[in-house]
Amino acid sequence: MNESNVKYIPSSATCPMASCSRSNTCVRHANYLKALSESDFYHVMNFEHLGIDTATCPYHIVIEKQRWARGFKRIYSTIPAGNARGFYMRTPYTQRRFYKAKNGEILIEPEMQQELLDIFKRNGADMSVGFDGYEEKEVWVEK
Repeated sequence: MNESNVKYIPSSATCPMASCSRSNTCVRHANYLKALSESDFYHVMNFEHLGIDTATCPYHIVIEKQRWARGFKRIYSTIPAGNARGFYMRTPYTQRRFYKAKNGEILIEPEMQQELLDIFKRNGADMSVGFDGYEEKEVWVEK
């Protein structure tokens, strides 16, 4: 299946393909097995309509542990005063989300961490300080 033909399938959709070579690592298949024993109804992917080759299924989901950051007050305090004014406007965040992330009210995913570190570096922050804290989080990733 060509990547441009991949359709959005909600993560709640289950996969009944036990014959798939990757079913032992797929969250969709695990959820299907769980739904069989616990649920009165569930969403199932329609392989005939989707035309999926199970060897290269683009809807395969795995659980991956990631290190998410919480807060960046310390690194923000190292930015030279002249660069700190309006700093949030240089980030992808809105003003409200910026301050929530800065104060540790929301977690910062790995991609955003790298983007923020690049912005801090360009604005003269002390990069040795890093984020205020980190948490391990299990996320579902299509692979």
